[in-house]
Amino acid sequence: MPYTVEITLADPPSSEDGLPIYPLSESFDTLADAKEAAADHIAKLGQPPSTVMFTVMDRDGVTVATGDDSAT
Repeated sequence: MPYTVEITLADPPSSEDGLPIYPLSESFDTLADAKEAAADHIAKLGQPPSTVMFTVMDRDGVTVATGDDSAT
């Protein structure tokens, strides 16, 4: 099942338009690959990790993991 990743930047703080959110350009075959790609992308941003979040979604757009998930 393909998985996609959305990155949410919480720094700078939200504005009236909300938090900046963007997808990674590729999809991933496994949940583990998607989470690893998100972590790698966040590490390369050069921002404090606590100011960047990620969401992994399945092909139906259902959230299956977030950066807050400690059990997955």
